Amino acid sequence: MINKNEFFDINKLPKEFGILVFPISIVRTSNGTGQDPKQCMEYIKDFSPSKITDPKVGLNMIYGDYLYFHSKDEAHVLKKKFMDAVLKHKNQFQKLFSKDSERFQIQQALSYEVWNQLYLSYRGDFGSDLMKLRKIYATDTNFQKYVNEDAGFVNRELTEEQLNFFLEEHLMLYLISKKQVSLPNEYIQGRENWVLWCYPGVPLKGQVYIYQLNPFNLDVPENKYQNHSYDLESKKLIDYLNIDLESYNYSY
Repeated sequence: MINKNEFFDINKLPKEFGILVFPISIVRTSNGTGQDPKQCMEYIKDFSPSKITDPKVGLNMIYGDYLYFHSKDEAHVLKKKFMDAVLKHKNQFQKLFSKDSERFQIQQALSYEVWNQLYLSYRGDFGSDLMKLRKIYATDTNFQKYVNEDAGFVNRELTEEQLNFFLEEHLMLYLISKKQVSLPNEYIQGRENWVLWCYPGVPLKGQVYIYQLNPFNLDVPENKYQNHSYDLESKKLIDYLNIDLESYNYSY
């Protein structure tokens, strides 16, 4: 029996077609911050070939550039800053990936996209659904408590901009898990049965709460990872439905 807040590594990924999603935080793309190109390569090597049974796995890297427009800084300054960061990271990572062609023989399995592409790839109206989530937050004291604790954990003041950042990021990743967002991948070509998003570090409480609340009543049994993420640092598959938020203290 698995206890609450207890998690383990993946032995093998499913044999069906699937996509690993790496949401890339722009502030973590420089050296030594958890998602620089070399570190991302090391994360991928943990999956391939040891966890891949059949060559049916794609990788989508999604840069969260547009999320950072939840800021008081001028738009043209943010655009230049994050455009440069995205291009630098993508180009450096692509070179590393191409050099390791013996390990990663299917180069078309790698796809890159930026955050604002996801708005158009979502099957619903993202703006409207984000407003619905914001209304839930406004009246749900547990949700408010967890997000406030998250702000303290990441050492951020919970300003209006930071709250909007949290809610938008959490909602989009929840929708990706529920297969409501089309993920372009030249190799997989829409055949994915499962989708698993992977990030270095423990999940935030507000994020976990959304999965447990399931505010849009989404259920996609074909995706065995619909309520999960993978912690690239601890190498553990995190089942959000097995987290007790009252005893969870950003560790497992």
